[in-house]
Amino acid sequence: GEAMDGLPVALAALGHRVMVISPRYDQYKDAWDTSFWSSVTMGGKEESVHFFHAYKQKVDCVFVDHPTFLERVDGLSGAKLYGPEWGKDFADNQTRFGYFCKAALIAIKDLPLGGYPYGDRVMVVSNDWHSALVPMFIHAQRSADPSLWNGTKTAFLCHNAVFQGRFECEEGLAEVLGVPQEYID
Repeated sequence: GEAMDGLPVALAALGHRVMVISPRYDQYKDAWDTSFWSSVTMGGKEESVHFFHAYKQKVDCVFVDHPTFLERVDGLSGAKLYGPEWGKDFADNQTRFGYFCKAALIAIKDLPLGGYPYGDRVMVVSNDWHSALVPMFIHAQRSADPSLWNGTKTAFLCHNAVFQGRFECEEGLAEVLGVPQEYID
């Protein structure tokens, strides 16, 4: 949407180093394979993390490449990104976007762009529910190890009232996401 189209370009024009992270759906044909691989833990097992990248208008556009995003897209239209039909969520969206948020942290801290990663002295703006867990993951990691993310600030931007990412609290969700239960309660 407009928020993540205009804000990054405006910040880059002011001289800031800016990265936008999105799931890799099939409409991002200009992005190239970074050949960077890592992993995140989801539900006690390692899930691979892979990124594509495009540099446009002085903004690093990073795309999280995982079958859970590509397999849901119907053609190049962007249809069925969040659910089987308008207003309905896929049952696993909570886990899919939990994975996305964890992968975003890997991109910020470890993905070398322009010769070096952004690192953990950054400002993270989480846009809408899809990335809403990023600040929580940063807080949980910082609470477990105060040396992590100690220079990071976060903000949350919500502009889509139709899709808010509301889900039933699944039993064992803290274990799936790898956070203490207090973050779920």
